[in-house]
Amino acid sequence: MSAISTSELTIPEKLQQLQKAKEAPSPSPENAKIQRVAHYLRDRKNFTKEYSPKLVSFGPIHYGDPKLQSGEQYKKMWAAEYIDSTKISPQELHTKVVQNMETLKPLFDDDLFINNPTFLRYHEHGFGTPEEMISWTLFVDGCALLRILEHAKLDNPEKMNVKVDQLVLVMQDVLLLENQLPFPLLKHLWRIPGKELKETMKELKKTMKEFLRCHHWATKEEHKIPEVEFPDPTHLLGLQRSIILHEPDIKQTKNVPDASTENTHNHGHCLKNILTYNTGKGSKTPNVSTENHEDMVTYRNIKELKVVGIVLKSSKTRSPKDISFSFGWFYSTLKLPEIVVDDTTTTTVLNLIAYEMCPDFQNDYGIRSYVSFLDSLIDHPDDVKALRSKQILLNSLGSDEEVANLFNTLSTDLVPDMRKYVSLRNQIEMHYNDKGRTWLTLGWKTYYSTPWAIIAFHAAIVGLLLTFVQTWYAIHPPKS
Repeated sequence: MSAISTSELTIPEKLQQLQKAKEAPSPSPENAKIQRVAHYLRDRKNFTKEYSPKLVSFGPIHYGDPKLQSGEQYKKMWAAEYIDSTKISPQELHTKVVQNMETLKPLFDDDLFINNPTFLRYHEHGFGTPEEMISWTLFVDGCALLRILEHAKLDNPEKMNVKVDQLVLVMQDVLLLENQLPFPLLKHLWRIPGKELKETMKELKKTMKEFLRCHHWATKEEHKIPEVEFPDPTHLLGLQRSIILHEPDIKQTKNVPDASTENTHNHGHCLKNILTYNTGKGSKTPNVSTENHEDMVTYRNIKELKVVGIVLKSSKTRSPKDISFSFGWFYSTLKLPEIVVDDTTTTTVLNLIAYEMCPDFQNDYGIRSYVSFLDSLIDHPDDVKALRSKQILLNSLGSDEEVANLFNTLSTDLVPDMRKYVSLRNQIEMHYNDKGRTWLTLGWKTYYSTPWAIIAFHAAIVGLLLTFVQTWYAIHPPKS
């Protein structure tokens, strides 16, 4: 049944709708539903394809897409293999989904099932009621996704019975915003016999995190952060965001000042006061007031920063929160996390940003603000080259020009959170406007940047001293 348009309602019914509108829940972590990407993001030039699955659909949004029919066969195969591994009958697993439909359906946007043309068409042809189609779709898709989470490994694609190039597409498709399945559905389908529920849920979250470790934003093993017990995520994409930002629970941290808006030498992998882990001993950063500075901060690219003596250094992690600035006499240091740029970067970043911009998801825009910050640093291929030379940016995409264009287009039409990195930007601006430090830097670069410059500088000094001595004795010859 299609939704009734507003024009078909009577005045009393329209007035009743107005009253209901004010009762709509405010944005919060608990209310983030699975939904379509906002049209103002999807309609941006060259980005439409980054939000749509290439091989496999999960959930109702892309269900029935003719281009994804081969993926439907793969899903059935993976679902059957997962069910066999659970030692639970297919009827029992399916019954769990049916019995919990009243709690599962509200986790999706309201119109995804009501207006789904495939479900309506199947119902019209006598293939079952819409409710039966919905529960069956969630059952098959959920079992298939659990099989993927357990066995999708690029170095061993045989367990998924697909070629590695197809597996790459599958692993990208499961991290699209419009392809998400709610975590409670996976909980209902996860194997339980022989273990307590708490233990099985811990296993499920561990399986999800292990799957996400293959992603290039994951922190490298030698710099692994302490194990954080994440709460039940909204879905796989939500867990990916939490792991990237190292946020154990947004419900706990939403009232805690973000590290990027405080003095940057205080922040480590996680939000201040949430975890005790810290990446260093702190920087030599003087107290910088952030009051009345937000509107005065100028955005500088890396080329400009290098001219005034700000050098780059890798933080050796891949967390967007590991950014710091420390002052020095001849130069100051901007420490940045590593970032890998490859063919999947655009899709990954855009879907994470689309998730943050869901109107019912209250969050701190951690990914969007980080991308905007990088965009402010990268204007030209020379900026990318500087990042590469310090092993901060690992370029697997192509030329430096391609990477610069990527960051310059990713932030198009996105409004950054001006409070993010405000302290960091103020420190950079303080160094930039310090003429004494700038002159010291210029002198150091001019006379001490190479061995030949040092030799020439000291030779000039010696020459001046000899000239002075010669002139002195010419004016004041020694008395015989």
